[in-house]
Amino acid sequence: MEKMNVVVIGTGASGWITVSALLKLDFVESIKIIGSSSIPSIGVGESTTLSFFENFLSDNPEFIKRFVQQSDAAVKYGVYYKGWSDKDFLHHFKPSCLFGRNGLANEETWGQLLSRKRKDDHIHDLIGTQLIEFSNKNEVSLNTQEYPHSWHFDAGKFIAFMQNEFENNPRVELVEDSIKGCDYSGNRIKAAFGEKQTYIADYFVNCTGSHNVFHSSYKDYSQYLLTNKAMVFPLEYTNKEEQFHPFTVAKTMKYGWRWITPTQSRIGTGYVFSTDHISIDEAVDEFTSDIGDKSIQPKIVDFIPKVAIDPFKLNYCSIGMAQGFLEPLDAPGIAITLTSLNSLSEILSHIHSGYDELSLRQGISNINWEIEREYEFWCSFILHQYKTSNRDDTQFWIDQKNVNCNFYEQFIDWMIDAPPSLKSRYEFMMFWYTTAAKDIVWESGFPPPKLKEIPVETITHLNYINQFSSK
Repeated sequence: MEKMNVVVIGTGASGWITVSALLKLDFVESIKIIGSSSIPSIGVGESTTLSFFENFLSDNPEFIKRFVQQSDAAVKYGVYYKGWSDKDFLHHFKPSCLFGRNGLANEETWGQLLSRKRKDDHIHDLIGTQLIEFSNKNEVSLNTQEYPHSWHFDAGKFIAFMQNEFENNPRVELVEDSIKGCDYSGNRIKAAFGEKQTYIADYFVNCTGSHNVFHSSYKDYSQYLLTNKAMVFPLEYTNKEEQFHPFTVAKTMKYGWRWITPTQSRIGTGYVFSTDHISIDEAVDEFTSDIGDKSIQPKIVDFIPKVAIDPFKLNYCSIGMAQGFLEPLDAPGIAITLTSLNSLSEILSHIHSGYDELSLRQGISNINWEIEREYEFWCSFILHQYKTSNRDDTQFWIDQKNVNCNFYEQFIDWMIDAPPSLKSRYEFMMFWYTTAAKDIVWESGFPPPKLKEIPVETITHLNYINQFSSK
């Protein structure tokens, strides 16, 4: 196949990130991105992981500058957990240079040492000591190699930024339409039917959020993650110098948790909770009381923790929330989207190179298996945050801790005694770190040493962001 034509359905964040990924493939000749202005973007996510910076923003200074200016972006060093244990902590991004400088092969090696952390030692007595000090003063480091960060941003402004960046590319056509169905031939789509016209392409991508364009089947994870509602409200700054912190706050509430994500112009905040344990009206009262403003009227968003069964087919796939969603804790959504786009690029390259269908089917089967494992990892990690929390003052926290999940138990077994083929998996470091941060000791023996950090120059978060606005 000489050139390929791709249809992307959905003009939200995942749709435009998909377009940007497809433009990196020189054999993709044209991309139609189809969206309807009558279908609003879900757009509640504003917090990203380090993979967003590494895989999406890359090292293009001018692109990063436009992103920061137009997306209302602000620095995120990680997630600051408040109320999850006796000592609050920042689950921060860790550079590889830190471990090499301290004589460690990698961060997994350090994670195993953390399993012997003494209960009375705070996690930041051992790692991230300097980071927690300056980030608590709302300062950021000019040395991003030593202290890498990702971003908070305004979802609506990010979508507008992405559209502005890519809609005028000669390979991209933005179409106003709403897809109502598809014509299938076995495991292939022959055409997609819109309200205005019919679309034929070599490959189709569903990025429509909750709209199940491809009639996908889903695996329900609500038996593991009990939250099923989120309320959202943007707050105005009352004292920006104090409130413009360079991290996401995840603060425990009686029936879930509250996020606080500052952007340049306002503070994004919301409450993720379980309606099996509290009514919406009661949750609104708890949320507004915690903010200190009873006049607030937040927007309510429904969700079901789930993942699509086999989201990749022979010539179509689902990306973003159309593929699955867990809950906002630790911001896995865009990270999974970027992983899935790497898989999409692999499949399209296989098709373009003149594939045999048997090997393509096997490759797709392997990718679908890997995607399900990734959702299991993130589900397990979020569940681990709940299970290791010291809160048990409401039935929600009791029920969430008592959840039985086979793949979670497998991760815990691997933490303790991982087979050789798994010892280098970075996921274990995330488990070890959050376990140690909550002062849970897994193994006996010599405690880990304090990691040496290089002194760095810092400036205020406000001044750092202002640098991106200068000409």
